[in-house]
Amino acid sequence: HAAYTDLGPRVISILTCVLVLISVLLLPVDVFMTSYQKYSNGTWREWAADNSTRQQINNSVLYTYYTCYSLLTFSIFILLPFSYFFFEEGDADEDVPVADRCCTAFKYSACFIFLVCALLLCGAFIQFGSIPNTNGTTIDDLKYLGDQIKERGVEAALSTTISVCTVMGLFVFILYTAYGLSAFPLNFIKARGSAAKELEKLNCNRIVRDEEERLLISKYADGRPMIPADRRRMEKLRGDKHRYNELERLLDSERQSCWTKIQIFLRPFSIVLGIVLLLLSIAFMSSLGVTLADKFVYSNFTMGYFLSATHYHYNPMNFILSEAQHIFPIDYVLITLLVFYVAACTVNGIRRIGIWFFWVKVFEVVPHRTMPQGLLILSGLFSCAMVALNQVVLVALPTYATYGSQHYRNGTGNGTVVPCDNHSPPGECQLTQFASIIARFTLHANFYGAIVTYLITAFVAVYVVGLVVALFRRKRNILEKVIGTQAADEDDPLLNI
Repeated sequence: HAAYTDLGPRVISILTCVLVLISVLLLPVDVFMTSYQKYSNGTWREWAADNSTRQQINNSVLYTYYTCYSLLTFSIFILLPFSYFFFEEGDADEDVPVADRCCTAFKYSACFIFLVCALLLCGAFIQFGSIPNTNGTTIDDLKYLGDQIKERGVEAALSTTISVCTVMGLFVFILYTAYGLSAFPLNFIKARGSAAKELEKLNCNRIVRDEEERLLISKYADGRPMIPADRRRMEKLRGDKHRYNELERLLDSERQSCWTKIQIFLRPFSIVLGIVLLLLSIAFMSSLGVTLADKFVYSNFTMGYFLSATHYHYNPMNFILSEAQHIFPIDYVLITLLVFYVAACTVNGIRRIGIWFFWVKVFEVVPHRTMPQGLLILSGLFSCAMVALNQVVLVALPTYATYGSQHYRNGTGNGTVVPCDNHSPPGECQLTQFASIIARFTLHANFYGAIVTYLITAFVAVYVVGLVVALFRRKRNILEKVIGTQAADEDDPLLNI
């Protein structure tokens, strides 16, 4: 039964993470499918000249989004909570029948089921608002997006649910991804701890403990009974012997591992990789900062901080991907690497910080040592973060993530070829399907755009603080990596090496 209780959460976590990675890959595919329908000179490709053909391709991508996000919603709100309480009940008493565990798990997870049903109903039947009836370029841009999107009840319900999951994921970005984006690259740059040196210090501590034990034994060599304080100290010293043996075995295994030896030769490449990743993080966060600054300058809460692509100043990531369009398929490779890099930083942030409930550390994320329930919570946090990732990329790469590499001819005949934006003539450019999903909800709920803007602003601010902390924070030693930071933080002198 113990193996079953441990295997179940692991399988569910793996399936959830696979689904999340598939969903993450959809954004580069979406950008590619939208861009590939046009030549670089602004004309439609022969097979995409017919509007019905383009619509069929776009619908295929859109329905793939809805399928993946529907499964993710089911996983976040139903499968993971149910699994958490189901296997937790099994851990508490191995004799509890499966039917009773199902009933208990359903009872505790019913609130999550009610929440997702309420979100779907609100999205399908409630109109949050409409586009403000005022004049201005921003209003024209909003109406331009509205003309390209046909609202349907089921799609509106799913858009609402995706938007709520996005807001939840942005909190994960603030708590974990912000620190991961700074700590992950610096981990490659900072010097790696030496298992041999830590083993030597551990042996020194062991000698000191053995000498203390010998002194206690000699103190009572005449047969006198030990006082309670000395007896407790003696019991602790003898109990620590087993702990020393375990830690020594872990350090010796780490010292002799092939990977440790390989890392010595890869050290120069590790530093270069860390610098490249750090520059990527800074460029990504700078792009977010530029976009947010322009949103606060050129837009307001009433507009949901919507901003036309033509208002943006120099955006490093947008510029890099736009220039990479000239060499197919460099831009698609770069955006794929970007989303996977942010995903890796999210996992790294969760691993370093751990899973907390307010000020209480609930689970420690350590390879091969994470509790099954901790894996389920980790999968839920990661799923929410990846749902929000596409929204963050949409803000960091406003033009590229919305229109890809599409161009159109400005005028008739041999007009100037210009990139697509919200001022493009009708029928010349089309949105990526994820941009249309987000716009579908944002157009009728300006508060959503404002909430996203504020949360991403907090994300950038936390990243700056996390970067400063990561720069001055010492790198974890080998034992902390092997047994976890929470165990190392406990009152264990053996780990003070």
